[in-house]
Amino acid sequence: MKRSMSVPYLMLNLSVAAALSLVALPDVVWAAEPAPNAPITKAAAESFWWGDFAELERQNALYRQPNRFEPDGTLQLDLFRTGLTQVFGNNVRNVESYLKEVDALTLHWAQEYPKSALAHILHAEALMKHGWSYRGGGYISKVPPEALKEFYAYLRRAVDYLRTHADVALTDSHAHLLLLRAGTALGWNVEQLSAIAREGLQRNPDDITLYFEIVISLLPKWGGDAKVLDDFIRKTTEETRARYGMGMYARLYSYAVDGQFGHTLFENSLADWNKMKQGYEDMFARYPNSPTRLNRYAYMACLAKDKPTFLKVYGQVGTKIVLKEWGENPERNVEACRRWGTQL
Repeated sequence: MKRSMSVPYLMLNLSVAAALSLVALPDVVWAAEPAPNAPITKAAAESFWWGDFAELERQNALYRQPNRFEPDGTLQLDLFRTGLTQVFGNNVRNVESYLKEVDALTLHWAQEYPKSALAHILHAEALMKHGWSYRGGGYISKVPPEALKEFYAYLRRAVDYLRTHADVALTDSHAHLLLLRAGTALGWNVEQLSAIAREGLQRNPDDITLYFEIVISLLPKWGGDAKVLDDFIRKTTEETRARYGMGMYARLYSYAVDGQFGHTLFENSLADWNKMKQGYEDMFARYPNSPTRLNRYAYMACLAKDKPTFLKVYGQVGTKIVLKEWGENPERNVEACRRWGTQL
């Protein structure tokens, strides 16, 4: 495969590797986490790192085709995007210099390929990632005013860029995903965000990541509330029932656990455990090979205090513990759920 060497912006004295960087209930036998990078993710990250835009374009076109799902139901387009994110978020000593290089590379691609939606999308995403480097991941009250000013400025630049190139960029639902993320941070209302998601789903009905992004915007911490969130999840479940059964109900409420509710999901939201349980069963009927989802099912059963279901599912998990599916402080959560499950 020919590598594009015309714009070697990301050759920053770093290696490619740096950029890619329990049923026996009395005892927990920890298993290794699954490999963090699927082949699709690795290929996307490597192509981006080497400046091979033509290959990235080929991959994006392939994974945007209908019915591109992994055996466990994971959207292959998400795996591709994860590879891009790894390069955007590469851990380097001089973050500002690196992000400026990424900004320059992606702008060059957009100018060289003006009819490519992906080229414009990557530049907009580079601007957003640059902004988030100022914002950080902590509480907004802890962000210095000048840093917050830069954060919002970069987000607005990204939005303005996508709007300027809307005739090309918005042919790809990835652009709508970026608008949802920017809009949530900029305080756009639910009607605006929902309209963006609907338009993106018209471009690519399989891009279910748009649904998850809307969930974030409807959480109380972003100005939403439990009723609006529940209405959206129920409506989405009906819209996707032909493909997932009740699966999206379980997945979207599970996403809300990580986004805000944590251990209080069934106290502070309108989540219905019986519907969630049916959702997991429907997903496993369609996509049986998913250790990550099995782990999450066990964790949700523990939160719902459904001991029979927890014991059944935890027994199926066995030694294939996937810690990231057990919330914050996952080792303690696994141990606490396991002890609760064995109590008489």
